[in-house]
Amino acid sequence: MMRTLKNGKIDKRVMSMIVRNYDKLKDLCIYRTHGLLCSKSYEDIFHDAILFVSQDKKASLISSEEELVRYFNYRFRMILYQTINDNKQLKEIPYADYIQTSKKEDSEE
Repeated sequence: MMRTLKNGKIDKRVMSMIVRNYDKLKDLCIYRTHGLLCSKSYEDIFHDAILFVSQDKKASLISSEEELVRYFNYRFRMILYQTINDNKQLKEIPYADYIQTSKKEDSEE
């Protein structure tokens, strides 16, 4: 099942902290420049993390930028992990359908 991101109100204070630390966050999170997971590049996943953190209520409680950088990195890794698992699931579904089709054909003979 593909995950959807939050749809909520963006916290301007959190977003301004992300903007001030954008280059630092990008250097910290994006270490691969190629490859796709669920038709998303690592840059896309990074921007998904920006959207998620900017709407997250836990992030709005963070006061220091250093804490926000750590929290953002944690959220980025979680979104990356979920995307990797979604990508694996997409690859497994056709195989499961193939097994069911094979069982039906065997039982008909």
